[in-house]
Amino acid sequence: MSLYHYYRPTQHSFFNELMRDLGRMERHLVPVSEGRNTSSEIVNTDEKFAINLNVSQFKPEELKINLEGRTLSIQGEQEVKTEHGYSKKSFSRVILLPEDVDFSAVASNLSEDGKLSIEAPKKEAIQGRSIPIQQAAVEQKPSE
Repeated sequence: MSLYHYYRPTQHSFFNELMRDLGRMERHLVPVSEGRNTSSEIVNTDEKFAINLNVSQFKPEELKINLEGRTLSIQGEQEVKTEHGYSKKSFSRVILLPEDVDFSAVASNLSEDGKLSIEAPKKEAIQGRSIPIQQAAVEQKPSE
């Protein structure tokens, strides 16, 4: 008796892909279950763009913020060496800023309780204006 009827390689690869995709979705949708701290907030209004992160587990010297073009990168890396071992903790956030942000005015602030705030004001929108229509001067022909 052949087991080929019950085990088809095409079905196997379909289920493998399905399980891989479900695992990927779970990693993106349920990061808290993996023990990662994801307490962050993004604010995008007409006046400003802001992001607030809880980085209380990191010291200021363990944090880096870079702006390259519209891409804002926030990274934290912590290494702890003891006589019993070594541990490393890190995070990285990459955010594409809106086009109407004033990139030269991006500022950050780290509070005493470990809340990192990064803010940038929006550029003033160009106000529309009315353009008057001028009538071309009509040349008068000399009368004969």
